Amino acid sequence: MNHRDAFLHQLKNPYQSTIAFEQFLSKKGCFREGSEVLDIGTGFGGLLHYFKDKHPCLNFHGIDYDQKNIDGANSFLRQKKTEGISFDYGDWFNLPKEFTDRFEGIVSVHTLCCFKKIDKAIEKLTEINPKWIAFKSLFYEGPMDVLIHIRDLDSDEIGDENPDGDFNIFSLNNTAKIFNSLGYDFFFEPFFPNSTLPKKENGQRGTYTMKTELSDFTQFSGPVHLPWYFVVGRKS
Repeated sequence: MNHRDAFLHQLKNPYQSTIAFEQFLSKKGCFREGSEVLDIGTGFGGLLHYFKDKHPCLNFHGIDYDQKNIDGANSFLRQKKTEGISFDYGDWFNLPKEFTDRFEGIVSVHTLCCFKKIDKAIEKLTEINPKWIAFKSLFYEGPMDVLIHIRDLDSDEIGDENPDGDFNIFSLNNTAKIFNSLGYDFFFEPFFPNSTLPKKENGQRGTYTMKTELSDFTQFSGPVHLPWYFVVGRKS
């Protein structure tokens, strides 16, 4: 399934993680009527279409460093004629000055785990002064970061220097310290799906679940355990 087909499938059948992420943020009071939320690493914008359906009184703006993703997101947006969502090319480390004080919150899914270090990445987001910043990413409840890069031997699309092959796991303890040092309170919640995800044939990439002492639905990709968490930093 290519990126566009995966996006169209997601619109009709939202991921369990998308549904659970929205519920997590709603419990934390992040969706305030009339505010605007920025999605960094938005891809084709599937997350924002779901969030907009759940919160029609909010506006959403998605940015991505891959222009092909933005072209696809805007093409579908024109077809659907959805208001209150917009997309543009954007660089996490070079956000426009006009973004400052514009966004109530920032979300990012499956992007933070592509960095080798996250302190500067989080600091960059706080420069535009959001009231909250939330991630779905890989974390460990201990004083340890683990850097992982997937080398796909059946494809040359993801080289060793391509961050799309990174599944880096970061310390929740240290992430909390980073947020606290920047004036944000820190909250987190582990995510497990509520149904079995089958393993790909021939050991190919793709998330699947196994029963472990952590959960009946512990997630893996190939040989790698994927400890997904929802985290949010909110201004104190």
